[in-house]
Amino acid sequence: MTTPIRPLDQAQRSTLGAIVTDQLRDHVIHGRFEPGAVLGEVALAAQFGVSRGPVREALQHLVQEGLLRREPRRGISVPRLAASDLRDIYVAREAIESAAAAVVVAGDTAALAAGLRDVVGRMRSAFAADDWLALADLDVAFHRQIVEAALSPRLSRLYASVIGETFAFFNMNAHHPRRHELLEQHTELVRLIAARDGDGLRRALARHLSGTSERGAR
Repeated sequence: MTTPIRPLDQAQRSTLGAIVTDQLRDHVIHGRFEPGAVLGEVALAAQFGVSRGPVREALQHLVQEGLLRREPRRGISVPRLAASDLRDIYVAREAIESAAAAVVVAGDTAALAAGLRDVVGRMRSAFAADDWLALADLDVAFHRQIVEAALSPRLSRLYASVIGETFAFFNMNAHHPRRHELLEQHTELVRLIAARDGDGLRRALARHLSGTSERGAR
């Protein structure tokens, strides 16, 4: 079922393209459009209460991110992601996150480790409450902190381009890791970051991402 989109007020119109892009991205990655749904400029413009220009900009941006797909004679639609797509996404994630981790452990990791421990604590609470949406958000936040700690705008941009697809896949397909090993693996990643164990961290990230990919693909 498609969730209604709240119209934008006049004060927001100086950055319409960015606002529409952010809101539309949120709808896609949280599974608020059915897989295969065709997204038309006219209907979306009416829902947002804007002209077609900002909507066209948003759609083009999300196509570039891989969250939407443009097909001849069909227009722009929400893709139906297959297990092979998820595996490919995780190959890209491993490359990005491993590169970021190598940079991170070369410096002082105390502040990062403390921040990640806080995220894992909140993940435990979400897990106990069986709150999948909160757990997924925190999982993304955990890995984003590692990437952003590398202070590489390019790695951060690459990460942003694939993490939305990861989240969208799990929301669209209702596949998600809900086992205690998810929390244990994140705890181990924090330990290795705090110890500045680059080799151990690289291997643990590979196991973690590969395992999550395989669980989601089943």
